Amino acid sequence: MAMILILDDRATNRSIFARLASVIEDNVSVEVFGDPHDALEWLEGNRVDLVITDFKMPGMDGAEFTRRFRALPGGAAAPVLVVTAHDDRSFRVRALDAGATDFLQSPIDHFELVTRARNLLALGRSGGGMAEPRPGPLVNPVPAPLPVQGAEGLARILDSLPAQVSATDREGRCIYANAALAATLGARPDELVGAALTSLFGTTRGERSRAADLAVLATGTSLPPYREAGAGGELLTTKAPLRDQTGEVTAVVTTSIPLGAIPLGPEPDR
Repeated sequence: MAMILILDDRATNRSIFARLASVIEDNVSVEVFGDPHDALEWLEGNRVDLVITDFKMPGMDGAEFTRRFRALPGGAAAPVLVVTAHDDRSFRVRALDAGATDFLQSPIDHFELVTRARNLLALGRSGGGMAEPRPGPLVNPVPAPLPVQGAEGLARILDSLPAQVSATDREGRCIYANAALAATLGARPDELVGAALTSLFGTTRGERSRAADLAVLATGTSLPPYREAGAGGELLTTKAPLRDQTGEVTAVVTTSIPLGAIPLGPEPDR
């Protein structure tokens, strides 16, 4: 059974994250905290498989919390996902420097949070969350690599998802499609590469998708989830910018899941 710790000073966020965490996989146990000191005290005597923490909190930010957690016995093994609403690169650097495994900016795409958390749990179980703890505080701990590496490994991960995932370049051409999307369209993934959105989805959906892509390309920010009609029923779709190594947005990643595929369970008691 996976144990997930949620830390956020805002009650609304704690409730949302806890509900999402409860559906990451079967038999998940969730502990929620609003104060970093309370969370660290609990962690001194309890094992955890994944930590999801806010960055900006009164009294102690997510970087300092992560640093202290890593110094606890057993704290080096569990992946840490840091979430923040602030678009400040220094937050990301500080969190990763303190030992965070991944970083996510809100507003949160619920499907992305669940997917990242599921992958981080798998990473932790593979022994790649962090190295074994050493005496004293850890300095710049580096996660071990995933068992699947490079483009081939990433493609295998994306093809294992039940979501329809694609990427389009600035001209609106498909540059990637995963197995779920290809199966929905009755084609192989490689057959979709190079096609325009209207060729993939038809005129109405294709033009709407292209307009949404242009909004992402213009602003450099993700779009809130929206509903749309797709093959097989209604979908919940999100779009996010894909950046190159210089930070320039070069493409748009689209993720669509059947509406209601991530049901929210009851809020856990504290």
